[in-house]
Amino acid sequence: MKTPARGEPSLEVVPQAGGPRIHPDDTSVPGGSEGSEPSLGDYLDVLVENRRVIVACAAAALVLGVGYALLAPPTYRSDVLVQVEQKKGALGLGELGDMFGEATPADTEIEILRSRSLVGAVVDELRLDVRSRPVRFPVVGGAVARRWKGDSPRSAPLGLGAYGWGGERVAVERLSGVQPTETLTLVARGGGRYELLDEDGAPVLAAAVGQAASGRGVELYVSELVARPGTEFTLEAPLREEVVAGLQKKLRITEKGKKTGVLQLSLEGEDREEIAAILDSLSRHYLRQNVERRSAEAEKTLEFLGDQLPALRGRLDAAEVELEAYRSKKGTLDVSMATKSALDRAVEVEKGLSELQLQYAALKQRFTDAHPAIAAVRGQIAKLESERARIEGMLKALPEAELESARRLRDVKVSNELYLLLLNKSQELKIVKEGTIGNVRILDAAIVPAKPVAPKKAMVAVLSLLLGLGLGVGFAFARKALDHGVEDPEAIERAFGVGVHASVPLSQAQVAAERARRRGGSMRVLAASSPDDLAVESLRSLRTSLQFALLEAKNNVVAVGGPAPGVGKSFVSANLAHLLGEAGKRVVVADADLRRGHLHRFYGGDRERGLSDVIGGSLPLQDALRPTESPSVQFLATGTIPPNPAELLASERFQRVLSELSSRFDLVILDLPPILAVTDAAVVGRLAGLNLMVLRAGRHPMREIAAALRALGRGGVRVQGFVLNGIQLDRGLGRKSAYHYQYKYLAGR
Repeated sequence: MKTPARGEPSLEVVPQAGGPRIHPDDTSVPGGSEGSEPSLGDYLDVLVENRRVIVACAAAALVLGVGYALLAPPTYRSDVLVQVEQKKGALGLGELGDMFGEATPADTEIEILRSRSLVGAVVDELRLDVRSRPVRFPVVGGAVARRWKGDSPRSAPLGLGAYGWGGERVAVERLSGVQPTETLTLVARGGGRYELLDEDGAPVLAAAVGQAASGRGVELYVSELVARPGTEFTLEAPLREEVVAGLQKKLRITEKGKKTGVLQLSLEGEDREEIAAILDSLSRHYLRQNVERRSAEAEKTLEFLGDQLPALRGRLDAAEVELEAYRSKKGTLDVSMATKSALDRAVEVEKGLSELQLQYAALKQRFTDAHPAIAAVRGQIAKLESERARIEGMLKALPEAELESARRLRDVKVSNELYLLLLNKSQELKIVKEGTIGNVRILDAAIVPAKPVAPKKAMVAVLSLLLGLGLGVGFAFARKALDHGVEDPEAIERAFGVGVHASVPLSQAQVAAERARRRGGSMRVLAASSPDDLAVESLRSLRTSLQFALLEAKNNVVAVGGPAPGVGKSFVSANLAHLLGEAGKRVVVADADLRRGHLHRFYGGDRERGLSDVIGGSLPLQDALRPTESPSVQFLATGTIPPNPAELLASERFQRVLSELSSRFDLVILDLPPILAVTDAAVVGRLAGLNLMVLRAGRHPMREIAAALRALGRGGVRVQGFVLNGIQLDRGLGRKSAYHYQYKYLAGR
């Protein structure tokens, strides 16, 4: 394989084993389009890898759910059953009573129950347009007060006497002169006295319980006050229309079954006594309105009959007088059987017409002319009028004397029958009016509920847990979908044609050491403190691969770089140097990151007096080298952070320093800065005989790795191998990585 001459930039990264060639300016990702469908095991890996996040989300949601269930005010529900019977006339009243017996659909009754007139009457009766409640401590005050079962008010903890902690109550009978958006504060002063404050805390009035008080246009009457001195209550007087509309919205009315006429009225609220009182009041007002409505119908017809009776009585008296006068003048005249039969029929027809006209007049008060009932009555009237005309024709054929006598006799009989008919109907309607009980009855009155219907604590806890699990799982898969970091070394090798020399698992011992260092402790090289760690075993395989790769290298300088910060370059460099020292090699590990190098953390001390000082000529190389735990390994720190690190690394002085290190040691390991952050890595990498790129498992997308290779390639650097660091071997629940298996040999087992 041809090695580029010094100073000659390479135009491409040459792949290994016939892999794809990556041009520095190519933006495509080799192998990026290749992929397989994820298996069930892959999904399980995502869940197990994110198990802590999922458990944390579930626990947080469960805590919030249980907190809500314990702190949220309970909601109670009460109901009333009302039966709406089919309207029927009073017993024995005949067709006139049936006029008030039409069935009313349940939907109509439901709308009547929801009407503003009924609901408004309930609001006025129970004074729902005046709201008064004690001031509770935020969040937990309501829950604490609900658990108080004593008869007297609970004592205030920690001097928080302004809040109500249980047992406080106030009854406000009248509150006027308050704006709907204004909230007043009533403060108990002891001895049955109180003071009313406005929103700014200024006094409005002061009075005693049971006395009407006024001040600044506000009128107040408090009938009861049970509270510790200093306890505060809030008073509000919202618009009556808003209270009515709110109650209409919360009221639920349904028909139980189909066409049963049984209506269920239910209401939910936090005050269980109030909701029961509201339902009872609403059902009473509905029952009273139903009775009054039926009684009003009878009253209207009774008024109509009262207007007709005097006229009929006058007609009857006039007909009788005329009959007596005619008989006195002409004498008594017997009529034939046929004439008598015609007269009887004429009386029946007139009576029927009068009844129909009475019914027509009553219907006209309730319906329009287009109603089917009115049309039917008009048809019956037309039929009887035709019958009356036929009888009149028959009577006209009689002799004049007999005809006149028959007519006068008919008028008397008809007037008498009609008068008696209306008199009887009038008496019957009086009975209907006085004896009306309505067609509505209350089957079940409202009761004060003992147990709340919400929140259901067990259900809230279960739903919260399920919601938390769902959020955790969703977050896990969302993070996986957004994270395109590669974990498979084979995929890296296929994509870039560069071998992965080592797959280093994540070391928990190293994680613990990092935490200890951040807390102010010291950190050792892992290969020295835990030589049997799996990460160290993987780095031993890197040491072996490195020794073979150096056989074809142009010098003994190994540059360890990476695409981005935090991939573990310093960790790999320090531990690889220690392992090479154990193998008998004289090694120097130098921190070539002159901007933010922190390789000194593995060896103690600071970064002062190091490579930058040697390059600048202010410090001899021998004085800058530091010993380490391994006798064969020495360390060269960053030194003073220079203002021009790139110029120092590109200078001839740095090449002379590197040449001197190469001659004095068997192996020189350079810890480079990330190539995608700065160009220093490309400057130094051209001088190295072997370049390694450290990748963090799951951190880098393919495009990021390709970009790092292109950046190095433009600087004439060829990467000979990758080191995949931080691999999660154990994914929990006994699952191992899908690609990496490591075995640990322990003596005596």
